[in-house]
Amino acid sequence: MILKGAMAARLVVCVALFLAVLALAGCTSVPVSTQWKLRSFALATADISQLRVAVRPPVWAAPTPEKSILTAGYELTDGAPGRSLDVHVRRAAHAADRAALAQLAREPEALVVYEVAPRDLAAVRAYQAEMERFREAGRHGRGKVELHGGLACRLSEIPEGPIRVDLFIHASDEIGWLPLAEGYDVRSAAEPEKVRESVPLCEKTAGRAGR
Repeated sequence: MILKGAMAARLVVCVALFLAVLALAGCTSVPVSTQWKLRSFALATADISQLRVAVRPPVWAAPTPEKSILTAGYELTDGAPGRSLDVHVRRAAHAADRAALAQLAREPEALVVYEVAPRDLAAVRAYQAEMERFREAGRHGRGKVELHGGLACRLSEIPEGPIRVDLFIHASDEIGWLPLAEGYDVRSAAEPEKVRESVPLCEKTAGRAGR
């Protein structure tokens, strides 16, 4: 279905926050200016090839985009069978991103940019088209997004105190890069065990720990 206005802005922000593990803490602390610029953004019809998220992870976390899978699913309220789609994530490398992010971020060199892997773009577009057909037919459903594999692993045990992250979103080439959260403390609203599950111990670190 197509969402416009504040609902569209909230949806894309929540998806982006999920990608950055901030969904553990909910969709909060997003600048009003960003919400305003995303007010007409429709995730259901957006060009997903242009959607990117930049994250400054904690120093104890190592990005692992090649292990990340987003599972998007929906259930129709009329009882008809739903559908799920696995979407792979990769580290993005777009020449113009660094210059744009340098204008927004305090530590642009520490940012890691994620995007949907090209191999899954056609499947995402087909999924979007199916959502549009349901909308046109007046059918309604409930959607959800789950992250598997994590976007990063931890090099050590998670230290005490705040878990600060910065997050930026590139919703489209027209909108450009926008700040979502800077210095946000994931621990402030997330359950500690949920954080540990979403950021597993790195394999090499786990191997040393098991000796």
